[in-house]
Amino acid sequence: MLFSMLVLVLFTFFVGSIGISFSQEPIDLDILSKLLIPSIDLLHQNSKNSVDWYEFFTNATFSVSIAFFGIFIASFFYKPVFSSLQNLNLFNLFQKSVLKKMIADKIINVIYDWSYNRGYIDAFFEVSLIASVRKVAKFNYFFDRQVIDGIPNGIGISSFFIGEAIKYVGGGTNFFVYFLFCINLFTNLLFYIYIIK
Repeated sequence: MLFSMLVLVLFTFFVGSIGISFSQEPIDLDILSKLLIPSIDLLHQNSKNSVDWYEFFTNATFSVSIAFFGIFIASFFYKPVFSSLQNLNLFNLFQKSVLKKMIADKIINVIYDWSYNRGYIDAFFEVSLIASVRKVAKFNYFFDRQVIDGIPNGIGISSFFIGEAIKYVGGGTNFFVYFLFCINLFTNLLFYIYIIK
């Protein structure tokens, strides 16, 4: 079913460009707007909002023929196996020899498998989007646990030990406080560089 939808999407993309001039001239109104805007004088021949029926049927014929072509393609891919229309002459024109029919059946089975797996869009989605989101989430988790939570915890524990060391050993001189701060900073950097990596 996906294959026929993809084929129909190709035709649907180009339906809007039929009948539109690609020159740089400004376009007054399209046919649908002319039909939907009520005219004050409906029977007047020279009205600005009068519909050019030839242009309307030309554009409608192209659009409808594209839709019927898509339906025709879908009917070949998704026809029932046992059909009451098998004996019609129109369908018999398209019947092929056994070898060509086997090759066509193999191709159609590949298309069925491809469309059954939704064109492998899930696998592409898994590789491209989900894997990258997982990597970003793992990096975010690591950064949050080690850096964001680690720095305040390290500063808290080190300030506790520095405070206790100053209280019992150094007596609170400025030189001793700076010395312990530098030792603490150096040990924290070594811890993050060598132990966490």
